Amino acid sequence: MTTIDTTVPMAPHATMHRARLAAPRPSLTATHGIPGRAGRLVAQLGDRARVHGACDETGAAVLADIADSDVNEVRAVLRLVFGLDGPVLDLAAGLGRMTVPLLALRREVTALELSGDVLDRLVRRLQQAPAPLRQRCTTVQADMADFAIDRSYAAVVLGGASVSLLDEVGRMGMYRSVRRHLAPGGRFLLSTVDHGSSAALPPELGTEVVTPSGHAYRVYEYWQADSPTWTFTALPKDYGHGPVTVCTTTQRVLGAAQLQVELERAGMVVVSRTQITEPGRRHPVVLIEAALPDAVTGPARL
Repeated sequence: MTTIDTTVPMAPHATMHRARLAAPRPSLTATHGIPGRAGRLVAQLGDRARVHGACDETGAAVLADIADSDVNEVRAVLRLVFGLDGPVLDLAAGLGRMTVPLLALRREVTALELSGDVLDRLVRRLQQAPAPLRQRCTTVQADMADFAIDRSYAAVVLGGASVSLLDEVGRMGMYRSVRRHLAPGGRFLLSTVDHGSSAALPPELGTEVVTPSGHAYRVYEYWQADSPTWTFTALPKDYGHGPVTVCTTTQRVLGAAQLQVELERAGMVVVSRTQITEPGRRHPVVLIEAALPDAVTGPARL
């Protein structure tokens, strides 16, 4: 395994009447800015809450654990990569949710990650893997919005809807970087959470998730229709006494149709768009397959 570092006051009776209508809401400070029921739960925890974002080591680990409970995206990516011949670049690799299965597919994989702490954890994870598998992996610390690696790839993968971490300028930079690194006939595979069909639903959905590691979480997805962002929050299902780890991330809403327009403006062609979560899911995940124009010979599968 090789590592590359690139671096008016109110009358009393009116006050009483209002108090019967609505309970006081926790302050934004108490909720750590988390909306909805999840924020109220965090406020109730008070000083016990240890709130982490998606990009620190603890938060990334929680998100990776929850993501491991849904293998549909991984399977969809592997099916497409299986038909390609050559190395794979895994953008925003995190703790290896995509990296490790791609390596198991006997592909040479470059895992690119911005966070040095997260990348170190990935390296430690790979050190526990069989030698032939870890020897096929190169890790790169770099920004997916602007990277340069002296290699071309049969597939560039951006999973976990991580495209939402980038603003418009960042996405344009990423598309340019991807184009520079795609081998002839190569494919760019990226996933997104498509909120378009969720407008009629209530703003918040809470579910319970048990991960393959045995951890149980309360997971909350909060999105107001037409809002440009949505918030994902996870807490342990049973948190007893003492500190409670809370992971929360607010991400941009980027529908598949919008990403297709952006990719086409960036000089790529969208070959397919596939919903990879079960029908009826509140926020379905869509996998987009794009390529350079000269690599497309048949009709698009949209």
